[in-house]
Amino acid sequence: MADTKEILATAIEFERFGVEYYTKFHELVGDKKAKPLMKGLAEDEKEHARILETELNKIGGKYKAPPRADVEKGLAEIFPEKVHKDALVTKDAISAVKLGIRTEERSIEYYSKNATAAGPKLKEIFVNLEKMERGHLEMLQENLRYLEDDGSWYGYVPFLD
Repeated sequence: MADTKEILATAIEFERFGVEYYTKFHELVGDKKAKPLMKGLAEDEKEHARILETELNKIGGKYKAPPRADVEKGLAEIFPEKVHKDALVTKDAISAVKLGIRTEERSIEYYSKNATAAGPKLKEIFVNLEKMERGHLEMLQENLRYLEDDGSWYGYVPFLD
């Protein structure tokens, strides 16, 4: 079993990937209903990473960001074709949303598995993050249904403070 620092560092990687993924998709997708969804998901993932980094710092660990080249390589694998703003067709959007769904499912599984082995404070954080990721998963699944049915986005209206 991995130690707490390793668990947190891995969780931060999931969240950092989510930020990069949803930010890139926000930049590329042309549909006005999709943009707030992707931007909101990127912001949520950024907040999740911040929460995890705070916990890692509390126990004396330090997060080491992956090299930028590795991030770029990962993004190239997600978006292998050269696409530009407003160029994502429904087929591409469906593939991207399916990847987002798989990422959210892996995050949920990771948080669930590690919540059972974590101490009380970390368990509470992982349980809360798991719930948030389930919300992301539901939003993506709903949008996938709309995209597969008629090629349009369901949309998302973020709550304003």
